[in-house]
Amino acid sequence: MIQNTRAVAGVIALAVSVTLCVRTGMTMQENGASVAGALWIDYRFFTIWANTLVGLVCAAIALGRVPPHWLTAGPALAIALVAGVYHALLAEGRNLTGLDLVVDTMLHTVVPAAFILFWILALPKGRLAWRDLIIWSAYPIAYSIYAILRGTFDGVHPYFFLNVDQLGAGGVAL
Repeated sequence: MIQNTRAVAGVIALAVSVTLCVRTGMTMQENGASVAGALWIDYRFFTIWANTLVGLVCAAIALGRVPPHWLTAGPALAIALVAGVYHALLAEGRNLTGLDLVVDTMLHTVVPAAFILFWILALPKGRLAWRDLIIWSAYPIAYSIYAILRGTFDGVHPYFFLNVDQLGAGGVAL
């Protein structure tokens, strides 16, 4: 078990905050965007949504709040999806360097591993029920609907597997 749960949560929250701020700054620079514009671009990705959720939960824990069991399990599921999908489907062939590599590694590997281990070792799970899995499964489904609709309107799809134009509705559903 982890001895100082609040301190570990604070470190994870800080890591997420710094990484997301750096990502936003990089997006601003790459796209000549304002802060709002960069956030609009970055929040196209489930990775950013899930890391934000992890950061908020960890910040609450660091500040002494005790979220209900189901509320910590959801971010664990979401961030596990981030790491799993990224490493299984998206990471191959990416040749990132410098700050791009650091931010990418933080968002897709370090934060997911840290939060999943933190959840396993430090957070209570005794009252989880199957309905909690059903509730939290709605999160990636709702995101997918958002991403598909957004991609339909602006033509930019965050992930190849959500591109209805290329895969068709059946391919995306699969």
